[in-house]
Amino acid sequence: MRERREYMFTLVRQWRESGLTRQEFCLQHGITLGKFSYWISRWKENQSGGDNVFIPMGTPGTAGHSVLSVIYPNGVRLEVPSADLGLLSRLIALA
Repeated sequence: MRERREYMFTLVRQWRESGLTRQEFCLQHGITLGKFSYWISRWKENQSGGDNVFIPMGTPGTAGHSVLSVIYPNGVRLEVPSADLGLLSRLIALA
């Protein structure tokens, strides 16, 4: 089971870097869209460490950096120093 999980997570990472739609990627790899969507959700959970995980961010706008805002569909707004693109990427993946 662990091998299958690692394989699917590898495919999810490849898809994210490919620029293809989910449907295009699934057609190229012989995967059903429903199964792949399930693995994307599992991958996102794995990346976030589970539900209700808070990522410490420090104080936005310090040290002369500009701030980027992430506004989730539920109205939650996060401000992230623009210099921390890795953090911004992880926050967007949680949406």
